[in-house]
Amino acid sequence: MNKNESAPPIGFWDRIIARLIAIAHRSVYKSVADALNLQPEDDYLEIGCGPGFFIKSYASHVRSVAGLDHSEDMISLATHYNHKRVEDGTAEFRRGDASQLPWEDEKFSAAAVVMSFPFWTKPLESLKEIHRVLRPGGRVVICLGWNADADDWIGHIPHVERYGIRLYTGKELQTMFQEAGFSESSITYPKGFMMPKLMIACAKK
Repeated sequence: MNKNESAPPIGFWDRIIARLIAIAHRSVYKSVADALNLQPEDDYLEIGCGPGFFIKSYASHVRSVAGLDHSEDMISLATHYNHKRVEDGTAEFRRGDASQLPWEDEKFSAAAVVMSFPFWTKPLESLKEIHRVLRPGGRVVICLGWNADADDWIGHIPHVERYGIRLYTGKELQTMFQEAGFSESSITYPKGFMMPKLMIACAKK
């Protein structure tokens, strides 16, 4: 989006859905923000950015932001809600796939994936891509609401079958981090809204 272009038109129901997502994920966003600890000098990437509320609420102070999502509607919403930064040239939102990130090597200092990781069809390839676009010492935070370490994971089986997702254990994620080239990783389990065992997986390049 160029500086002279206006934000895409957003429909009423699109706005309502986006707001509901933000409300439901409020505690999740806080946990991710705490793990990221974004600083003013950071260049931040969010993969599966959705309507861009996390970026607007928790990354407004960083040097630059970028978002990727497979949905054109979500990219339009994210651009709309962050239009001032887009117009200023400090934010960009692109449609694409996590396994083929459209950015050059070592562009970002921090990255996050909020809730979308179980839906990825090429998780290891995507983690390698995140590793590629992070600078040395850069960090990534992956948040999973549905995960195989949760006490109620059996209750998620209908979602797994319906949406074709995969439930990961913390150990599996740490193994993939290592295979993707990350030097260290950690797993924590804060509570989220209707999520008794939210998983926060962190890794450093």
